[in-house]
Amino acid sequence: MHDPFLDIAYERARLAQQRQLKRRRVAMRKAALARTTTDVRRSEPKVSPTQRVGATHEDRALRRLTDAGLIPLARNVHCRTGEIDLIMRDGDTLVFVEVRARASSRYGGAAASVGHMKRARVARSAALLLPGLARQHWQGRTPPVRFDVVAFDADEIEWLTAAFTL
Repeated sequence: MHDPFLDIAYERARLAQQRQLKRRRVAMRKAALARTTTDVRRSEPKVSPTQRVGATHEDRALRRLTDAGLIPLARNVHCRTGEIDLIMRDGDTLVFVEVRARASSRYGGAAASVGHMKRARVARSAALLLPGLARQHWQGRTPPVRFDVVAFDADEIEWLTAAFTL
């Protein structure tokens, strides 16, 4: 048994739902546009004082490495296994750089803080990132890879080339 009044009610409900969805999409677009055009600083992530000091050390390490002729490819690259502080190119070699800083050398210093676990995490991250970097910068062929550490003890900087291997 077919009821024409039910058909009309369903059609009106469907049209009302479509109008409501359209209003919601328009409102979301306007809100997104307002977020991007107002205050840019609001979208920046909050940075702790420790992160600010770390970024300063990374800036200094980057300057030191570029002064030595290395070419920066990426910085603070995150993947599911960890983070690589700096990715550089030294001639035809891909260089993954770990930047470490310690205010005091009482417990072995910054270079000694790159222990077995940290080396393994950096190596796993490098292995995940290597295929994409090879495609992007070496036309798909796998380059030689080196792991460097730039260590800051107090205000002294020490660059350890080939600090560890796989």
